[in-house]
Amino acid sequence: MQDLHGKNALVTGGSRGIGLKTAQALADNGVNVAIAGRNNDSLKDALLTLEKKDVKAIAISGDVSVKEDVQNIVAEVIADFGQIDILINNAGIMGNGSFFDDNEEMFRQMLDVNVFGMYYMMKEVLPHMKEQNSGDVVNIASVSGLRSSAGSALYSATKHAVIGLTEGVMREVRKNNIRVQYLTPSAVLTDLIGTPSLDPETMTHPEDIADIIVNQLKIHPRTFVKNSEMWATNPQSAE
Repeated sequence: MQDLHGKNALVTGGSRGIGLKTAQALADNGVNVAIAGRNNDSLKDALLTLEKKDVKAIAISGDVSVKEDVQNIVAEVIADFGQIDILINNAGIMGNGSFFDDNEEMFRQMLDVNVFGMYYMMKEVLPHMKEQNSGDVVNIASVSGLRSSAGSALYSATKHAVIGLTEGVMREVRKNNIRVQYLTPSAVLTDLIGTPSLDPETMTHPEDIADIIVNQLKIHPRTFVKNSEMWATNPQSAE
């Protein structure tokens, strides 16, 4: 296992949910953390929790679906931290409904955030990682990217795209000692899913995903887990 102390991480969607819990877990392991997100109030609140850790922490406002915002986010992290060792591509949105609904705008928004957001971020960060000949990229996909269901065709399509994008990039940068992996969580207790139909205490929680991410980052750099699927052990109905 490697010590993460002193490494620098950028976490998108880092002001809440899986992103925030991952940022906090990284900070607990001595990693300097930059969080990026669109909501300034959420970012300020999240930064307050990170500033209590014994690491350097910054928050940057920006939209990952906007190329110029991503360029500015990465430039600011490089300027403050010197380099990026870990990229957590967590920012994402969800939308469900029948394929036959009037949902073209929703589909384009999900493509912009879920797919192009990761594309832009990796395009900006990976050249720096290639130059330093090391790095870790963790892309948050979804179990919906592995199997779809009625009502989730469009969301699933974006997460399928995330998996395909990750697989191809992973194979391209292995020679540069860069590990690129994706995670496919099932239903996680975050505000992304709205009011849960399951008992919250029986669902997977954001901190559970954060623990998995941090522990996989600790694996010796010569090895990595390419993809991980997470399930709640015994989910129970909320009724």
